[in-house]
Amino acid sequence: MTKAIGLDDYEYEVFKMFSKKLNPTTKHDYLSKIIAFKEFIEDKELVYADKEDCTKFIENVKENYAKSTSEKIYSYLHSFYNFLKKEEYIEINPFRYVEKPEVTRIKTKDDVLSIQEINKLIETLYKLNTRDRVIIVFLVTTGCLLNELVNLKWKDLMVDDKNNYYTNLGKARKKRIVKLHPYCFKLIEDYRNYSGLSEVIIPTEEFVFTTQKSNSITDINVRLIVRKALDLAGLSQYSAKDFRHSFAAISLRLGANEEDIKKQLGWSD
Repeated sequence: MTKAIGLDDYEYEVFKMFSKKLNPTTKHDYLSKIIAFKEFIEDKELVYADKEDCTKFIENVKENYAKSTSEKIYSYLHSFYNFLKKEEYIEINPFRYVEKPEVTRIKTKDDVLSIQEINKLIETLYKLNTRDRVIIVFLVTTGCLLNELVNLKWKDLMVDDKNNYYTNLGKARKKRIVKLHPYCFKLIEDYRNYSGLSEVIIPTEEFVFTTQKSNSITDINVRLIVRKALDLAGLSQYSAKDFRHSFAAISLRLGANEEDIKKQLGWSD
């Protein structure tokens, strides 16, 4: 890992000690949350963050993200500050004074977009930039996880001799090949053209989705894109996680086989 933009050398060395047993994806996820917190407290050194800083940050997170994401961000930062306390960088974990965002694990019909709502969302995509349009359509039409989209590389996209389009998703036991909707692939081609890339997709290790400042995108970036798209469509009651469940529900309504849906989403049941 190269030095993280946003952390000073000392903080980054501490983070490396904290994250040495984490896998690369989880390490990147933790790092993005810690950097977001430091940016929020206006570059105050992390060891000097206090209860007020933590409370205001979590309140801001709750206003901008789904409950499940807010809970995850809180847990990541609480864990990191527990490490700082354990290693005696600080005396007290300031996040211990902040109420943890709680989320119900029960799914209801209110968490699933209807076909009409999906169409309404697609109709507003022209208001987004080229990259963000691809991201929304990719999420909606594949039912993939956010981290699968974030880690998508050009080598994961394929076309067969009949012009059917596919992508590799997941890893280890959940690795799978998913067929792409032609409209989704067309948007990917538009995105390549807009980005100045060659018409032919070269199977490289480069990430598909990038930002102006980085050669990869984060799950926080994606959640903000999804939030903007949903707000534009007047569907602010939903969040990024609802796309996955909506994909499953709509597929079942349209007669898809349960086993096929399980394979598409990488579910065991």
